[in-house]
Order: sequence, then C-alpha cells, then structure tokens
Amino acid sequence: MSEDETTRILKRRTYNIDETVINTQNLNQSQNDKVDDSETKIFRPTKEVSGLGINDKKTNIDFTNEPVVGWIVVVEGFGKGNSLTLGYGMNSIGRNPDERVSINYGDEEISRKSHALLTYDPKGKRFYLNHGGGINLTYIGEDPVLQTIELKGREIISIGNTKLCFIPFCGPEFTW
Repeated sequence: MSEDETTRILKRRTYNIDETVINTQNLNQSQNDKVDDSETKIFRPTKEVSGLGINDKKTNIDFTNEPVVGWIVVVEGFGKGNSLTLGYGMNSIGRNPDERVSINYGDEEISRKSHALLTYDPKGKRFYLNHGGGINLTYIGEDPVLQTIELKGREIISIGNTKLCFIPFCGPEFTW
C-alpha cells in the first residue's frame, strides 16, 4: 500500500467460476466477478508519534480502533457543535493533525502541539487535565490550569478562543 494520507475501502474479490481447475495466472477480472462484503475492510492511515522515549524513534499508532472513554464538545468559538473522542491514557489537544485530539477549526490561539493534556487513568477510572506547556494557557471556567486538575464531567475548558465541554463515558460505574 502507498503511504499517502487517504482513507480507502479495501474489498476482496471472489470469482464465480464453473470449472474446478483453472490457470490463475491467466485469470482476469470478468463479468463473473463479485464483491464479497463480508471481507470489506476500511484502511485509515496511522498517525506518527514521536517523543516516546527510546531513541526518540517515530512509531505508527492507530487511534481509530480504540475504545471511546469520553468526548470534548466545542460549545463556543470556531467549530461550535463538533465533538472529538478521547481514548485511554494521555490525549494531547492541539491544532496539529498529528495530535490525538486535533482541534483545527480556525482558532489560531490554540497551540499546534500539546495545548492541553486530557488524561484517562483506566486503573483509577478518573480523568485529569494538565496544561500542555505552550505559551497560551488552558482554563477551567475562569481559573487557569497551572497544575493537574481532576475532572468529574461537564466542566467548561477554555483553550484559545474556544470553549469545550468535557463529557466522560468511562468512570467508576463503567469502563472497557
């Protein structure tokens, strides 16, 4: 497969052939071809993530197939009405498409990389919010996030000129 950034649907072809013995080298797609939908696969490119530690090698991690643990919903600003899924562990929030939670709706006040980190701890079944380390601050309501804050649900998180509502799915009552 090529390494471009497009999503493709891959379908396995099956052949309706009356003869039991055929020369597969001369087999061409014909009018007898049909698509077997039970073998249809969706291929999405993986995201490259660096800064993982050992020799700082880039590793392909595919976040599209992991369970959803919660959402952030844009309630004010660019992208109003959109929701973004959260996964296990640390969810880096920023404008860059390589971020685990990419909020790129036009708000230039949101840092490209790691504006904020929203973490789900599967052992403790809790969510936490940290400032991501950039120049622009992250806020809960009107208070800046200067140290780790535990989230309970429905908090309004401000990054740049955008306000997000945190909606947990997993927690003490349920987890995957």
